[in-house]
Amino acid sequence: MHPRAIWAIGCGQLVNWGVLFFAYGVLLVPLQDAFDAPRWLVAGAFSLGLLVSAIAAPAVGRLADRGQGPAVMQAGGLLAAGLLIIWALVPSIWTTYIAWSVLGLCMAAILYEPVFAIVGRAYADPEGRLRAIATVTVTGGLASTAFLPGTSALVSRFGWRGAVVALAIIIAITTVIVGQVAFRDLAWSAQTIRDAVAGSADSHHDSAPLPGIGGLVVVFPMSIIVNSAVSSNLVASLIDRGLAPTFAATVAGTFGIMQLPGRLLLSNARVTPPPVPLLLASFALQIIGLLALIVHGPIAMWIGVIVFAGGTGLTTLAPPYLVLHQYGPERAGHANGVIARGQQLARAAGPVAAAAAGSAVGYGAVFGALVTLLVAAMWLTRREA
Repeated sequence: MHPRAIWAIGCGQLVNWGVLFFAYGVLLVPLQDAFDAPRWLVAGAFSLGLLVSAIAAPAVGRLADRGQGPAVMQAGGLLAAGLLIIWALVPSIWTTYIAWSVLGLCMAAILYEPVFAIVGRAYADPEGRLRAIATVTVTGGLASTAFLPGTSALVSRFGWRGAVVALAIIIAITTVIVGQVAFRDLAWSAQTIRDAVAGSADSHHDSAPLPGIGGLVVVFPMSIIVNSAVSSNLVASLIDRGLAPTFAATVAGTFGIMQLPGRLLLSNARVTPPPVPLLLASFALQIIGLLALIVHGPIAMWIGVIVFAGGTGLTTLAPPYLVLHQYGPERAGHANGVIARGQQLARAAGPVAAAAAGSAVGYGAVFGALVTLLVAAMWLTRREA
């Protein structure tokens, strides 16, 4: 696969994550005001989308293993654009739930998991796969940096409905561009998409067991719980220790940027660590960062944010790299899909659980519990290796 195609896929991931994952957090308050509904009820539509995504992920992974990942991604991106426009044109709390239940299918179809399967099939050597995955996640990792303020600006200028239409146009355009740049050598059509979505699977290939998948299904969601819990509660935890809200948000805003150095390093052909040590190193950095965040003081705070973010940046790379190494490109999509089911559930549960526990016992205790979780993940990883 040409480097140009890898960069195009990465830019597509930036938009896909920005539109389908990060933008909803900005839309939450405007939707609450527009529907005159409790915030938890409005937030529930997004949680429903994550749940549907978790359920659909293994099926999407199997399709990616059959070489139909690009067609599924094209269908998912265009379907997402259409759903967003319909939602904006027919706004209500009920249509919000209906739209996001189907957008959950789109999440499964166009976020990282099928991309990692596509990239894995394109590279025969593990080093090339790691560099390609790192490149994709470098650009994809900027989604929060671009779309949190970007969506806020769109809402301020056009209202939430106008912002959603603009996001729909953006994801439609980038889906077409990525298809032309990255997938133009693939002969796909409307029939190809229908076959990808509804076609029968190779029963022997898809039903064969995945050795060792049980351990990964536990380890990777554990890391996602930690990641989502900290990233969503970091501002609140800093405010609780006495920082002004604006300064706390500024500190937390460095989180996304600080995930990039490790990914950039691993995109270098001269840096190719084995997958298990890479995963263990990412957990160790997160543990150090959390321990620093437990300690009060400005130096510890900055160390905690920077080191933890660096660890999470590596954790994004390590799972697909390990899965490709363990199962090969032929079955990586299915394995990633099975793992993604637990990851999406963890991603939905982490923020709520950490917020509730932080209010009850304080964020120091929460961060300590997350350290314990990561230590257990390291132990299980070493045992399964």
